[in-house]
Amino acid sequence: PAALGLTEEDVELIVKRYLQEKRDRYNAKFRVLSYHVKRLSEEPIGYLGDHYFLNVVLREKMEEYAEEEYLSFFLKILPEQVPKLADYVREMGCFRKEIQLYTHLIPRLQDVTIGTKPFAPRAYLTKDEKLLVFENLKAEGYRMLENNKSLLDFAHLEVALKTVAKLHAASLVLEERTKQSIMKLYSGHLNENVYIDDDTYVRKTNLDNAIKALCELIKRIDKYKNSDKLDFILAKFPEVIRRIYDFARPSTEYRNVFNHGDLWNNNLMFKYDEPETSAPNSDPVPVTAVLVDYQFSRLAPPAYDVMSLIMISTLSSFRNKHLEEWKNIYYDELGSLLAQQWCDSIDTFGNVEDLLPRAEFEESCREFHLAGLIESCMYFHWPPTPDCYEIANGADWFDESRKPEVFVRASLNGFERYDDYRHRISDMIMQIVDGYVLGDN
Repeated sequence: PAALGLTEEDVELIVKRYLQEKRDRYNAKFRVLSYHVKRLSEEPIGYLGDHYFLNVVLREKMEEYAEEEYLSFFLKILPEQVPKLADYVREMGCFRKEIQLYTHLIPRLQDVTIGTKPFAPRAYLTKDEKLLVFENLKAEGYRMLENNKSLLDFAHLEVALKTVAKLHAASLVLEERTKQSIMKLYSGHLNENVYIDDDTYVRKTNLDNAIKALCELIKRIDKYKNSDKLDFILAKFPEVIRRIYDFARPSTEYRNVFNHGDLWNNNLMFKYDEPETSAPNSDPVPVTAVLVDYQFSRLAPPAYDVMSLIMISTLSSFRNKHLEEWKNIYYDELGSLLAQQWCDSIDTFGNVEDLLPRAEFEESCREFHLAGLIESCMYFHWPPTPDCYEIANGADWFDESRKPEVFVRASLNGFERYDDYRHRISDMIMQIVDGYVLGDN
């Protein structure tokens, strides 16, 4: 643990805060008998951090015959074993942003939502812009969906949308109670760190490489490869994708809320119905979700998170049947949260129609439909497996994989070799080309 920057005093503080928060024990006397950390898995589950479990054995001091107790926590650490990746993460300010949010804003939003299921994990320690310690959500019964190709079915998407509504509702309530915008209350905490249109910015290469790869893939999609409009499509497509720079700025037209900003499969953890309440042999039914990883959070209209989550989690054939229903699920949940949970007698602000009129929400969803489609391309244009990259043994993987010609070749290899990748990326590209390049959206 010391090598990760965690001291014995830190561990005692983590346990103390846990006992206060989970058990209302404010003067608990305990002794930490031992603790150790264990890497979550050999395969990284997140590109922008290393993940560990911290396991602690303790005994209550006051109880002479107290049994040993085991607690488990989740650690997220700057990936310093790969210095270039660590520099990349530092320059984006990922850890700094998440630590600031967990130190200042997220606890206030969690206080607003007290008495309901949480939308985010509790953080028990943040340190040196490179380490965060959270409750272990697995121990609380939450798990990440696996082997689902990062696609959500209706039940999971419904629960996820309701959790996003909880985050947004807390944001609205905090602003109404303080009579100040989150932008003013926490200026600097939510500065954009994904889409910055500046050639010197570390992530600019990602978007430029994505555009190059997507244009090469357009040339290989049956619908376009022999089209007399191909040149027009290839000329206009990059400017459509670059509209994401405008979408990512706080809106001057719609009300902004605290957006999670990174709503894909690995940042959603679900809790399920107990087996005895589920029908026999049926899939477990998700009942609640928690959103993790706030490294890319931003201020934007609710529609940005809503449309991104929907587009990132579904293919168009499924989405087209249910899009209106999903928007209604989100909006109705937002309304009921504002009405029931937090509009108690001390609050004078009105209902959801006053804070976010349905007509305005619908209009913003139409506008941010494209933002969601672009986001889905940004998540899933990456070559699906390392074997797609043609990089010489001994070469610097981090530098080589970011070279445009290497990246584009890897995307083409993925397109040729992997049916799932080809099907998904083609679906996303066609939605953008037909709707926003050739269409009049």
